[in-house]
Amino acid sequence: MKYNHILGSFMLMVCTIMCIACTDNNKKHITRLVTEWQGKKIVLPDSSIFTIQGKDTVDVDLDSNYKILVYVDSAGCTSCRLQLHKWKEFIEEVDSVATTPVQFLFYLTPKSVKEARYITRRDDFTYPMCVDINNEINKKNKFPEKDMFHTFLLDTENKVRIIGNPIHNSAVRDLYIDAITR
Repeated sequence: MKYNHILGSFMLMVCTIMCIACTDNNKKHITRLVTEWQGKKIVLPDSSIFTIQGKDTVDVDLDSNYKILVYVDSAGCTSCRLQLHKWKEFIEEVDSVATTPVQFLFYLTPKSVKEARYITRRDDFTYPMCVDINNEINKKNKFPEKDMFHTFLLDTENKVRIIGNPIHNSAVRDLYIDAITR
Protein backbone atom coordinates (compact mmCIF):
# COMPACT_ATOMS: atom_id res chain seq x y z
CA MET A 1 0.00 0.00 0.00
CA LYS A 2 2.79 2.43 0.95
CA TYR A 3 4.63 1.54 -2.27
CA ASN A 4 1.53 2.29 -4.36
CA HIS A 5 1.10 5.67 -2.64
CA ILE A 6 4.75 6.59 -3.22
CA LEU A 7 4.52 5.48 -6.86
CA GLY A 8 1.28 7.45 -7.28
CA SER A 9 2.89 10.56 -5.76
CA PHE A 10 5.89 10.11 -8.04
CA MET A 11 3.72 9.86 -11.15
CA LEU A 12 1.65 12.87 -10.10
CA MET A 13 4.86 14.84 -9.58
CA VAL A 14 6.14 13.88 -13.04
CA CYS A 15 2.80 14.82 -14.66
CA THR A 16 2.64 18.11 -12.76
CA ILE A 17 6.13 19.15 -13.69
CA MET A 18 5.58 18.07 -17.30
CA CYS A 19 2.63 20.43 -17.56
CA ILE A 20 5.20 23.21 -17.35
CA ALA A 21 7.11 21.86 -20.33
CA CYS A 22 5.88 22.47 -23.83
CA THR A 23 7.93 20.13 -26.03
CA ASP A 24 8.43 16.38 -26.12
CA ASN A 25 12.15 16.87 -25.52
CA ASN A 26 11.43 18.91 -22.39
CA LYS A 27 8.98 16.25 -21.17
CA LYS A 28 11.56 13.50 -21.67
CA HIS A 29 14.24 15.56 -19.96
CA ILE A 30 11.99 16.35 -16.99
CA THR A 31 10.85 12.74 -16.65
CA ARG A 32 14.47 11.56 -16.72
CA LEU A 33 15.51 14.21 -14.20
CA VAL A 34 12.69 13.42 -11.76
CA THR A 35 13.39 9.68 -12.08
CA GLU A 36 17.10 10.27 -11.51
CA TRP A 37 16.55 12.34 -8.36
CA GLN A 38 13.70 10.31 -6.82
CA GLY A 39 15.22 8.51 -3.80
CA LYS A 40 18.68 10.02 -4.33
CA LYS A 41 20.48 10.86 -1.10
CA ILE A 42 21.44 14.50 -0.63
CA VAL A 43 24.77 15.05 1.09
CA LEU A 44 24.79 18.03 3.44
CA PRO A 45 28.19 19.66 3.96
CA ASP A 46 29.71 19.14 7.40
CA SER A 47 30.81 22.77 7.28
CA SER A 48 27.20 24.09 7.14
CA ILE A 49 26.69 26.98 9.54
CA PHE A 50 23.13 28.27 9.84
CA THR A 51 22.45 31.82 10.95
CA ILE A 52 19.47 34.06 11.35
CA GLN A 53 19.85 37.17 9.22
CA GLY A 54 23.59 36.54 9.04
CA LYS A 55 24.11 37.26 12.73
CA ASP A 56 23.04 34.62 15.23
CA THR A 57 24.38 31.10 14.69
CA VAL A 58 21.74 28.45 15.40
CA ASP A 59 21.62 24.68 15.66
CA VAL A 60 19.45 23.01 13.06
CA ASP A 61 17.79 19.63 13.65
CA LEU A 62 18.94 17.49 10.76
CA ASP A 63 17.20 14.39 12.15
CA SER A 64 13.61 15.52 11.59
CA ASN A 65 11.22 13.25 9.68
CA TYR A 66 11.03 15.71 6.80
CA LYS A 67 13.34 18.43 5.61
CA ILE A 68 12.72 20.89 2.82
CA LEU A 69 16.00 21.86 1.19
CA VAL A 70 16.08 25.09 -0.78
CA TYR A 71 19.21 25.84 -2.80
CA VAL A 72 19.76 29.20 -4.48
CA ASP A 73 22.95 29.80 -6.41
CA SER A 74 24.47 33.14 -7.38
CA ALA A 75 22.95 33.35 -10.87
CA GLY A 76 20.48 36.16 -11.50
CA CYS A 77 18.57 38.19 -8.94
CA THR A 78 18.89 36.40 -5.59
CA SER A 79 16.00 38.27 -4.00
CA CYS A 80 13.66 37.54 -6.92
CA ARG A 81 14.55 33.86 -6.91
CA LEU A 82 14.27 33.45 -3.15
CA GLN A 83 10.89 35.17 -2.65
CA LEU A 84 11.26 34.99 1.12
CA HIS A 85 7.81 36.45 1.78
CA LYS A 86 6.26 33.44 0.02
CA TRP A 87 8.51 31.05 1.96
CA LYS A 88 7.37 32.60 5.24
CA GLU A 89 3.75 31.91 4.28
CA PHE A 90 4.55 28.35 3.20
CA ILE A 91 6.51 27.64 6.40
CA GLU A 92 3.57 28.85 8.48
CA GLU A 93 1.20 26.63 6.48
CA VAL A 94 3.47 23.59 6.86
CA ASP A 95 3.84 24.22 10.60
CA SER A 96 0.06 24.38 10.98
CA VAL A 97 -0.69 21.09 9.16
CA ALA A 98 2.36 18.87 9.75
CA THR A 99 2.01 16.06 12.27
CA THR A 100 5.75 16.21 13.07
CA PRO A 101 8.20 19.11 12.80
CA VAL A 102 9.53 19.88 9.33
CA GLN A 103 12.99 21.42 9.09
CA PHE A 104 13.62 24.00 6.37
CA LEU A 105 17.19 24.10 5.10
CA PHE A 106 17.98 27.20 3.07
CA TYR A 107 21.36 27.09 1.33
CA LEU A 108 22.27 30.34 -0.36
CA THR A 109 25.34 30.95 -2.50
CA PRO A 110 25.06 34.71 -2.99
CA LYS A 111 27.20 37.06 -5.02
CA SER A 112 28.08 38.65 -1.69
CA VAL A 113 27.44 37.85 1.98
CA LYS A 114 26.42 41.47 2.47
CA GLU A 115 23.65 41.00 -0.12
CA ALA A 116 22.36 37.88 1.68
CA ARG A 117 22.23 39.68 5.02
CA TYR A 118 20.45 42.63 3.45
CA ILE A 119 17.80 40.45 1.79
CA THR A 120 16.99 38.51 4.97
CA ARG A 121 16.81 41.67 7.09
CA ARG A 122 14.75 43.59 4.53
CA ASP A 123 12.24 40.73 4.27
CA ASP A 124 12.30 40.12 8.04
CA PHE A 125 13.16 36.49 7.37
CA THR A 126 13.96 34.95 10.75
CA TYR A 127 14.44 31.33 9.71
CA PRO A 128 17.91 29.74 9.68
CA MET A 129 19.87 30.01 6.46
CA CYS A 130 23.29 28.71 5.46
CA VAL A 131 25.29 31.19 3.42
CA ASP A 132 27.38 28.70 1.47
CA ILE A 133 30.06 30.95 0.00
CA ASN A 134 32.04 28.07 -1.53
CA ASN A 135 28.91 26.39 -2.95
CA GLU A 136 29.81 23.18 -1.07
CA ILE A 137 26.30 21.74 -1.21
CA ASN A 138 26.20 21.92 -5.00
CA LYS A 139 29.73 20.51 -5.30
CA LYS A 140 28.65 17.49 -3.23
CA ASN A 141 25.33 16.92 -5.02
CA LYS A 142 25.60 18.40 -8.53
CA PHE A 143 22.08 19.82 -8.60
CA PRO A 144 20.21 20.19 -11.91
CA GLU A 145 20.77 23.45 -13.77
CA LYS A 146 17.17 24.70 -13.73
CA ASP A 147 16.01 26.61 -10.62
CA MET A 148 12.71 24.76 -10.52
CA PHE A 149 14.71 21.65 -9.52
CA HIS A 150 16.63 23.24 -6.66
CA THR A 151 14.07 22.49 -3.94
CA PHE A 152 13.63 19.06 -2.39
CA LEU A 153 11.47 17.33 0.18
CA LEU A 154 13.84 14.97 2.01
CA ASP A 155 13.06 12.11 4.38
CA THR A 156 14.94 11.21 7.59
CA GLU A 157 17.78 9.71 5.55
CA ASN A 158 18.03 12.82 3.34
CA LYS A 159 16.63 10.92 0.37
CA VAL A 160 14.62 12.94 -2.14
CA ARG A 161 10.89 12.30 -1.87
CA ILE A 162 9.80 15.23 -4.06
CA ILE A 163 11.76 17.57 -6.33
CA GLY A 164 10.32 20.92 -7.36
CA ASN A 165 9.65 24.33 -5.90
CA PRO A 166 6.37 24.61 -3.94
CA ILE A 167 6.60 28.40 -4.02
CA HIS A 168 6.52 28.59 -7.82
CA ASN A 169 4.16 25.69 -8.55
CA SER A 170 0.91 25.12 -6.63
CA ALA A 171 0.65 21.48 -7.76
CA VAL A 172 4.12 20.77 -6.36
CA ARG A 173 3.08 22.63 -3.21
CA ASP A 174 0.10 20.27 -2.85
CA LEU A 175 2.46 17.27 -3.21
CA TYR A 176 4.63 18.59 -0.39
CA ILE A 177 1.64 19.19 1.89
CA ASP A 178 0.18 15.76 1.08
CA ALA A 179 3.47 13.98 1.86
CA ILE A 180 4.06 15.94 5.08
CA THR A 181 0.56 15.39 6.46
CA ARG A 182 0.48 11.63 5.89
